[in-house]
Amino acid sequence: MKGSLTYSPEKKGIPNEPLSAYQPSQEISDIFAVVKNAYELGDEVLNRPFRELNDKSVIQRANEDQQAWLSWNPGGFTDVDSEWRWSGVRPITRNKVISTAAHLTAQLIKPTIFAQNDQDEEDKDASYVMGSLLDYNIQRTDYELAFLYGVLSALVNPVSYFEVEYAESYQELNNKKKPKKVIDDELSGFQFYLRPVDEILIPNPYQFHIQKQDFLISRRRMSYEDAEAIHGEHDNWIYVQRGLHSILGEDGMFYDIEDIDGDSLVEEVTYRHRRQDVEVVSVNNIYLSNENVKNNPIKHRTNKDKPKYPIVKLGAEPIDAMRFFFYKSLVAKMSNDQELYDRMWQLSMDATFLATMTPVVTIGAGRIDQSVIVPGLVTPLPAGAEVKPLSGIVNPAASFAALREAENALSESSQDPQTQGQQGNLPQTARQSILIQQNAETNLSLLSRMIGYAAKEVGELMIDDIIRYQTTGQVNEVIAGTPRLKFKSFILGGKVKEGKSVTDHIRFTDRFAGQEMTPEQKETEELRLFQEAGEDKAIFEINPLLFARLDYLITIDYEQMTKKNTSFERAFKLEVYDRLISNPFVDQISVTRDFLLEPLVKGEASKYIKQAEALIPQQLQPEQGRANGRLSERMMQSQAMQSQTL
Repeated sequence: MKGSLTYSPEKKGIPNEPLSAYQPSQEISDIFAVVKNAYELGDEVLNRPFRELNDKSVIQRANEDQQAWLSWNPGGFTDVDSEWRWSGVRPITRNKVISTAAHLTAQLIKPTIFAQNDQDEEDKDASYVMGSLLDYNIQRTDYELAFLYGVLSALVNPVSYFEVEYAESYQELNNKKKPKKVIDDELSGFQFYLRPVDEILIPNPYQFHIQKQDFLISRRRMSYEDAEAIHGEHDNWIYVQRGLHSILGEDGMFYDIEDIDGDSLVEEVTYRHRRQDVEVVSVNNIYLSNENVKNNPIKHRTNKDKPKYPIVKLGAEPIDAMRFFFYKSLVAKMSNDQELYDRMWQLSMDATFLATMTPVVTIGAGRIDQSVIVPGLVTPLPAGAEVKPLSGIVNPAASFAALREAENALSESSQDPQTQGQQGNLPQTARQSILIQQNAETNLSLLSRMIGYAAKEVGELMIDDIIRYQTTGQVNEVIAGTPRLKFKSFILGGKVKEGKSVTDHIRFTDRFAGQEMTPEQKETEELRLFQEAGEDKAIFEINPLLFARLDYLITIDYEQMTKKNTSFERAFKLEVYDRLISNPFVDQISVTRDFLLEPLVKGEASKYIKQAEALIPQQLQPEQGRANGRLSERMMQSQAMQSQTL
C-alpha cells in the first residue's frame, strides 16, 4: 500500500509505472478504492501532530518514548575541548517502568465470569465451567508472557494493541510411506499478538472506544515465505512479488511500483469494518479474500454471531475525559524529569571530575599540562614560579543536591524507591511501612484499572472463540444417514474445593439436546457423575447449544493485580481462626479447614479432617445407623453439586 503512482501531463491520466499482470474484477477494484482511502486516512492520523501529545504526532511520541525506555544515549561532545565531559545517562525511567510492570503483573489477571440465561437469571454452573475453560486456555498458551509484554508496551507507548486469534494450522510429517498432515500444536489454538503503534490504523483519534471506530486496518511486514505459508493456496498468490506493490490508478487499472522500503519483505493489510461486517485481506495490494466480495464477513464473532474487532488497546494514563483515543505513557510522563536528571547527572560528574583533579594556574612556570600530572613524577620549576589551583569554580555538593531533587521528581511521577525494593531511608515504624505500601497501591490503582479493563476485553474475545471453536462438534461418523458428532473434552487440574485438590473433567455432549429434564432426572444424572468421578474428580457434562446461548459478563478484581503478602495472610487467618473456633454459630470443620490448615497445606487440608461419621457423639450411637444414613445422604448431595449437568 506504500508509495504512489506518478503521472505525466502528456499521458492524460495514465501512470508512468508499468501495467501490472494483476487486473481484478471491477467489484474488487471498488473495494480497493475504499481500502486505499481508509489506509491513507489512518496513516495521516498516525503522523498528525496533536496538542494532547505536546504537538507531536503519535509516531514521534512513540519514537521518543522508545528511546527513553531503551536509555538511548545520543553520544558525547564532539569538540576537542569538551571531550573530558561526562555524557552518560542513567536508566531511571527504565527501572521505574520495570518496577511498575512487576507490580502490575505480580498476579496473573483471571477474569471472573457471570453467566445468565434469557430470563436474566444467573447460572452459577455455567459461570464456573466458562471460568475453568478460560483457565484451561490460559495455562496452555503464551497468554501470561504476552500479557507481561503488553503491560510493558502500554507503559512505554502512547498506545499498544493486543490481538486475539484462534487458529487451526497444519504441518507435514515425513514418514517412509507418504507425507501426512497433522495439527501444528505451536500455531494452533489461541494465538496472542502484540501490535505496535504503527501497525494499527484508525480513522477517528477522538473516539476513545476501539469497537466504535468506523474501521480498523492491521498492517504488518513479514517475509515472503511466512506470507506464502498463510495465503499460498489462494489463486491470486501467483501475483504477489517481492519488492513490488500493485496500485490502483485513476483509470481503474493496476500498476506495479517498487516497495519504498527496498527490502524483500511483503506487507499484509487487513481491512475490517464492523458495522458493515466486512474483512478484506491483501498482500502487497493483491486481493486474497473471497472472490465473492459480498461474502467477506469479519472472522471474529460473538456468541450471538455478531462481528467484533479482535483487537484490544492498552494504555497507561488517560489524557482527557474519554475523548482522545491515545494515552499518556508512563515514559512520556517522566520525560521532562528524566531530561533534567540526565543533565544534572552529567553536571554532577563534571563537577566531581573538576573537584577531584582541580585545574591549575601557573605564574612564571610556563605551561604545565596533563603530561606532568603523573604520580611520583618530578617536574623542576624556575625560581619564583607559582602553581595555584582554580578553587571555588565548581560546587559538587550543590549539583548532587539538585540531582536528588530530580530523582525525587521522577519518583513522584512513578514509584517510591522503597516499593522498588531499594533500601533508601528506612522508616522507623511498621506503621510507616504499611502507609508507604498503601500509598504505592493507591498510585498504581489508576494504572491497574486501565490495564485491568484491557484484560477484561481480552477475556471477552477469548469467550467468543471458546464458544465458537471449542464447544462445537465435528462429524466423527455417519450412522444410518445421521451424522454423529464428536465433542472436545477438557481436563483441568489444580482446583481446590473444600480443602481437597480436585481435577475438573468438562465434557460437551449432545446427549441432552432437545430434552427437558425433571428435577428427579437431573438428580439421577448428578448422582451418576458423582459415582463416576470418585473423590478426586469433578465431572461436568455440558449441552453446548444451551451453553452457547447464555450471556457472559466479565468482571476484574483489581486488587488481585497487586501481589499479596502470603505471610501476612497466613497470620491473619490464624488470628481469625482463634476467634471463630470457639463461636458456636459457625461450622467448626470448615473454619479449621479454611483458616488453619489450608493456608499451610493448600489442597491437602481435607486429609487432616476427621470423617463426619467419626464426629457423631456417643449418646447418639443407638441411632447411629439411621443418623449415618441421613448424614451420608446429605454429604452425597453436597458433594454431587461438584458434578453438574447443564
